[in-house]
Amino acid sequence: MSGGAEVETRAAAVRSTALVSLALVLAVVTTYAAVGSLGFVRYDDPDYVLANPPVRAGLSWSGVRWAFSAAHASNWHPLTWLAHMFDVQCFGLRPAGHHWTSVGLHALGSVLCFLALRALTQRLWPSACVAFLFALHPLRVESVAWVSERKDVLSGCAFFALLWAYARYARAPGAARYALVLLCFALGLLAKPMLVTAPFVLLLLDLWPLRRTRSWPSLLREKAPLFLLAALSSVVTVWSQRRGGALYALEVLPLAERLANAPLAVLRYLGHFAWPRGLAYFYPHPFLVGQQAGQHASPWNGSVLLALAGVLGASLVAFASRRRFPALFVGWFWFLGMLVPVLGIVQVGEQALADRYAYLTLVGVQLALVFVLAELAQRRRALRAPLAALAVLAFLACGLASARQVRVWQDSETLFRHALAVTQDNYQAWLSLANELAEQGELDEARRGYERALAIHPRYAPALYGLGLFEQEHGDASRAPELYRRAAEALPGLAAAHLNLGSLLAQAGQEVEAAQAFERVLELYPEQPDAHYNLALLLLRHGQLAEARPHLETAVRARPEHAAAWEKLGELHEALGEHAAALAALEHALRDPARVDAARLLAWILATGKEPELRDAPRALELARRAVQASERRDARALETLAAAQAAMGEFTRAAQIQDEALQLLAPGQQADAHARRELYQRGQAFEHEH
Repeated sequence: MSGGAEVETRAAAVRSTALVSLALVLAVVTTYAAVGSLGFVRYDDPDYVLANPPVRAGLSWSGVRWAFSAAHASNWHPLTWLAHMFDVQCFGLRPAGHHWTSVGLHALGSVLCFLALRALTQRLWPSACVAFLFALHPLRVESVAWVSERKDVLSGCAFFALLWAYARYARAPGAARYALVLLCFALGLLAKPMLVTAPFVLLLLDLWPLRRTRSWPSLLREKAPLFLLAALSSVVTVWSQRRGGALYALEVLPLAERLANAPLAVLRYLGHFAWPRGLAYFYPHPFLVGQQAGQHASPWNGSVLLALAGVLGASLVAFASRRRFPALFVGWFWFLGMLVPVLGIVQVGEQALADRYAYLTLVGVQLALVFVLAELAQRRRALRAPLAALAVLAFLACGLASARQVRVWQDSETLFRHALAVTQDNYQAWLSLANELAEQGELDEARRGYERALAIHPRYAPALYGLGLFEQEHGDASRAPELYRRAAEALPGLAAAHLNLGSLLAQAGQEVEAAQAFERVLELYPEQPDAHYNLALLLLRHGQLAEARPHLETAVRARPEHAAAWEKLGELHEALGEHAAALAALEHALRDPARVDAARLLAWILATGKEPELRDAPRALELARRAVQASERRDARALETLAAAQAAMGEFTRAAQIQDEALQLLAPGQQADAHARRELYQRGQAFEHEH
């Protein structure tokens, strides 16, 4: 080929690549056009964004430190936390921006999918077809339309960048190119640890299309750093999930049931790929539901055995076809290999399968399908036009179905009711709907939702906790402690159950048991601010100021807007004679105008402080008036503070009158100091407190 012809060919390839990439972006944006009207949903979004203080604060160095050190929501994925912080920094808590970011990342992932497969296979149109299926299939909607699944679209971009970098490295090995492979893999793991099986996918790609099969030992040694990163990520992930109570013990779900669900899940994923109807955000585990219903028969029934035979049969066909149709072999085992971490052998959560787990795994099936058909079309030219028409129809059908599925994520109630309509015995959807209805004030319907969830799954800890909270706030509060206890027993990692139980026990005077509940919360989440605050209150009640201090300091560090903790910290500093620190803490507390005691105590220090630099009579008078007004002149301490502030302003007659008013509210045994202060005011002297 002449130099000019070669340049022209390259230019045509660049134009084709650019056009396909542009078409992918337009297809994704068009399909997901409705995301701008979606809200957040009451399923992980509060835990990930809305009620997560480090994320709500946006990007900061303290947020970066938290992202890399926290195992929040039973996960360690710092890159995902940073992405959520970035969204908050840019868009606040307006959901449209968060959703469009996910769409943008999915569009980028689709383009990277195309570029990676093009680099690996040197085939333009089959690579484009796989990328369009990835971009438009309805199984991707959960990962894109659900803000909490930002980790999917992030890890997807990193995964396809990894494949593209590996294709370049495989054809021209070098240290810099291998470093890029490692970087992409590390970023993917930092976004979502499900990528631990990616080195296995690279080995499959060595077989086809790269055909690097001359020395398997050297290929394994080449992947050793990747396998090491995967092992480290797995250890951290298991630790995070065990710490958060997300891992299910074998006593709860025995190994036989987990193994039996695996082939069923594989076939269900394939079924959803072929006919994506009835998709839901949660699919109940069939054996867990049966176990709760008292069914203890062997899980290895006819359906499971038939599913297992189907999976094994398909695997044998793929293996036998590895030479004639290597894409079938690679794609099928890509699918199975990437599913291994989420098939439930190590059970995280209670779902039997999840659409989000198909985000990258089913790309293997798409690869096998498209490239096998492309191979057949190459051999039989008559098939080309019908297959091209079929591909276009498939893309249109997928796009329309995805656009419809996006609307399922419109809001929480729509999402949960849809799941109930397309699944059976969905106790999680009943619970989520009950929580949503309780928030809306639909109390009768909410109670029915909790009861339906517990009728299906009597030991479902989140439903026990939800009903406990419902009873505490809207029903029979005496039932709440027992419901919290049952929730904590069923799921020891459910920190909210321990926290609420401790609060109720403290109110009932059962302080030892309350302290134990709060300490259990801190074992799970050492920085949990409410547990620290409640423990501090118990210690302060017994005069243990030094012991309470670190708990209050941790509470305000973990949640800077925790006004009640700031108020108590101010009181503690004042009791210890640390006047400047007390003033600073109380000023923090007053960011919440409802903290009347903080206003009163701050006014008292400003009005009566012996140190001149602490005194500010006008500010003291303003704060004291606020405290008196809030108490409707029924709080003797507030009135005494106002009297001291009036005296500090030189208004002694008015100060004595207000002090008389306070004396009328005090018991006889409490009046001595108050009488002494009134006499000071009557003599025209302000009161100075030695503190």
